[in-house]
Amino acid sequence: MKKVTFWYVRHGETLFNRIGKMQGWCDSPLSEKGLRDAYDAKDALMGISIDRIYTSTSERCVDTALIIKGERDIPIFFEKGLKEINFGLYEGATIRNHQEDIDERRFHTYDWSDVEGEDPAMVKERIRKTYGRIYNESKDGDTVLIVSHGAIFFHMLKYLFGYDQKYYLDLIMDGPAEDLPIPNGLAAVFTMSEEGNEVTELFKRDPQLLEELRRRSKDNV
Repeated sequence: MKKVTFWYVRHGETLFNRIGKMQGWCDSPLSEKGLRDAYDAKDALMGISIDRIYTSTSERCVDTALIIKGERDIPIFFEKGLKEINFGLYEGATIRNHQEDIDERRFHTYDWSDVEGEDPAMVKERIRKTYGRIYNESKDGDTVLIVSHGAIFFHMLKYLFGYDQKYYLDLIMDGPAEDLPIPNGLAAVFTMSEEGNEVTELFKRDPQLLEELRRRSKDNV
């Protein structure tokens, strides 16, 4: 039975993260903290044997991935399917200027199609297609590093693992969250196999969070 292990890293903090601007398909450079996030992830992964790296083509992810790779001889692939959600006309917008509408979309409807962005069906198809191809390109026992984004990770929890998004947000907002639902740097470990997919660790979170999500998980949709 083929089984592949994935280490998921969210890019380091960026300038837009710091000043509160929407950042999906648009980009901004890593901040000083973002560089530290990337080097912290590099240190954490130094003892892990990685067979290949797949990174979003956004500069903030590419820079994070190259820092983690360092001098190690690991093939790296630049994957558009790992890009953040397209927020359409809200790309680059200052969040506080549109707080109510943005929060309704990112925490409730998840739909940006009426502002020329992506809707949940588009995101679902992209996630499943991208990870299915990466899994098919991997060999049994491989360890793959993914460098991607925060919102797309949130949706991946549903579309690959069947986790209830609203329940996840309730736990995060009322529980052991830091400043963001998905931490910059090392975020999770998960596996994909012919028998199913499983998150084995969520970093910078109380371990009980993952157990609560598992208890409330639904069939993959």
